[in-house]
Amino acid sequence: MLQRTLPSSRTGGCTFPENPADDCAIVLPLWSAAVDPHVLPARASRTGSPGARPFDASAEVVRAVRSRGREHLLVERNGMVTRLDIIDGTSLAGPVVLHFDLADDPHLERRIAAIRSFTASTASPRLHRQLARRLHALQAVDARDLGASLREIAERVLGPGDWPGDGEHRKSHVRRMIAAGERMISAGPRAVLGG
Repeated sequence: MLQRTLPSSRTGGCTFPENPADDCAIVLPLWSAAVDPHVLPARASRTGSPGARPFDASAEVVRAVRSRGREHLLVERNGMVTRLDIIDGTSLAGPVVLHFDLADDPHLERRIAAIRSFTASTASPRLHRQLARRLHALQAVDARDLGASLREIAERVLGPGDWPGDGEHRKSHVRRMIAAGERMISAGPRAVLGG
């Protein structure tokens, strides 16, 4: 049961979200956006805008506690811990889209930073593949600029393989990488980082 933060009657004036007189064995490990500005309040729904990132609690390292119709989640990913306060819907019944609720209060910047940190740690395998392809394209351009042949670029960037490959697919792949790398270089850093 979540209680308001109250001053302790003990010397020292400590404050606790739970009643400090309760035995620690019965107190739930609870965190709430009402008490801690680092906790992110969010709504969970099955629908979202196109391109919205799905959140699947069953595929994450999550500790969940339910209290008064809310879910309190502790999400661990990539060495980072994020605490979520699901104020509407459920995040435990499969993939959902999270909608963060942010009030314009003194904690706004802290919560925005927490959301950025949470979303940065959710890099999907698809995003990793895209970044790897961009890196390979830039490496192919660098190798070409140093005088490497298409075959040498394929060996350096893609690793060993048949040359030129069935239907010359390997040769075509290297040409496409060089063209993509040149487009990114022409467009500038934003194209490299953002795609």
